[in-house]
Amino acid sequence: MTPPQISPEQRAEFARFPAVLRDLVTTELAAGNQIAELGHGHPAAPCGAFIKLVRDVTTRPRESSPALDYYDRNTPSHSGEFTDSRRHFFVLEPAHPTEAAPDMDALRAARDARYAAASGLPGTAASTGGRSGADLEALTPAERSIRGLRREDPKSVLARFRASMEIDYDKWREGVGYDLSLLKAASPEELRAIERLLLDRPASDWRDVEALAALGTAPARRVLQDAAQSGDARVRLAVQRYAPELIPEQQRCDSLVAALGQAEIYTGLSEALAEVVNFHPPKVIQALLRGLMERDGGSAVHLAAMLYYLHGKASEPFDWQHRPFFLRFNTTDLAERERAVRELCATIGVDPGVCLPPKRVRRSKRRGRPPHWGRATAGNRQNTFSRGGRP
Repeated sequence: MTPPQISPEQRAEFARFPAVLRDLVTTELAAGNQIAELGHGHPAAPCGAFIKLVRDVTTRPRESSPALDYYDRNTPSHSGEFTDSRRHFFVLEPAHPTEAAPDMDALRAARDARYAAASGLPGTAASTGGRSGADLEALTPAERSIRGLRREDPKSVLARFRASMEIDYDKWREGVGYDLSLLKAASPEELRAIERLLLDRPASDWRDVEALAALGTAPARRVLQDAAQSGDARVRLAVQRYAPELIPEQQRCDSLVAALGQAEIYTGLSEALAEVVNFHPPKVIQALLRGLMERDGGSAVHLAAMLYYLHGKASEPFDWQHRPFFLRFNTTDLAERERAVRELCATIGVDPGVCLPPKRVRRSKRRGRPPHWGRATAGNRQNTFSRGGRP
């Protein structure tokens, strides 16, 4: 049953929500809550949507259960998130009230006091730390080093780069990396300090990979080569994106094919699709085509969008102008999925036999075996996968 607060224009979108989320919204509205917005975009995937409520949820515990995952966020746009395991659709709670800005002077004073206590040096608010000039001259080199770190100029290249490494919600949402422009302004000593800053932490994020690739030093390259072999899918794909010269082309291709066939949208598939934009040899194109039927509906939506883009039928890797067509792939009805596949293949000029699973056929008396599944015609291979896989 569709709640009366859902407008006729929104009913079709609301019907696409998983039943457990529809039930949550319906129960909340019956208890007096209201819908503030039904929209698309973060945190929902492009193939999904979100409903933002006016008040926090009160009809069920605000915690995870076997049917729903709950996350207590603190973002400018919303706070709590209810979603299922696929994370395509969300019910959101309103943002928390804005808190007063912290007293930065008090925080710095407390930090200096803790640092002074840990280092064995007397800490005061005075710039000399409570010592006279003669006392400062008597400090050991180690003590001078500690005092230098305490008084690091916040406008120095090193301090500004360290500050850029602090990723808040807005930077994460917008995909903002570290401030690599500072590398051009850094002195040799500052570059070595930045390099040590990066080498002392694991390369566990694309931002670390991008910064190490920008440094381009021998130690940074060794870390990237190790990450390309042992990192998770997202890190390996980040190395391929920012330091492709370190990855043999065959390994690069095999890694992409594996990610397109197995990775989920939040655990490597997004990174793989970003890499496909600039690197799509024939095997990668074939992996995209096979995934239209083999992958789950949410992943197939993104594969279809990428195929449209690579074949010149869309202006960007996920063109919202064609979103209604891409959403047709998000179905468990294989007959409906096959109709969408055939329509896409007709549009981009590809033999649909590459995408569709094999059908039982009688064995040929001449050759004694059924035709090979997924083998495109010679003409199709020549037209579609020529020029290094670029349509």
